[in-house]
Amino acid sequence: MKLPVIQARDLVASAGFKWIDHLSTMNIEPEFVDDATKTVVLITESDNEPDYFANATFKGINAGVEVQIFYKNKVDFPIQDAEIDIQRLFVSDKWQVSISREHVYDPDTGQLTKTFYCNKTFKIRKKDK
Repeated sequence: MKLPVIQARDLVASAGFKWIDHLSTMNIEPEFVDDATKTVVLITESDNEPDYFANATFKGINAGVEVQIFYKNKVDFPIQDAEIDIQRLFVSDKWQVSISREHVYDPDTGQLTKTFYCNKTFKIRKKDK
C-alpha cells in the first residue's frame, strides 16, 4: 500500500486544480520556500495508528494528513471556493475533514495560509503465510 500522504498527494494532483502552482509532500522544496508568487500546497503526515482491533491484532490503519495552503500574494481566484473544492475532494475519496484551522499570515513571507487535517481508515489486507 502506498503511504497515505502519497495517496493524498495523488488525489489532489488528479483533480488538476488550476489555482495550485506547486504541490509538495513532506517538505517544500527550497526553491518554493520563500516564493510568494506561487500558491503552494504542502501535504504531510499527521497520524498513522492501528485501528479495527479484533482477534488480538489490528485490521486497519487510521491515517491522517495535514494540508497546508500557502496562497500567492496576488491571489486571482476565490479562496473560499478553492478551499471548499479541495476539502470536498478529500470527502469524495472517503477522507474525513477532522479539523479546519483559521487563516493566518506566514510571518516570513506574508502569505495568507490555511491548514486543515483529514483522516481515513485503511483496511489492511490479510497477510499470506
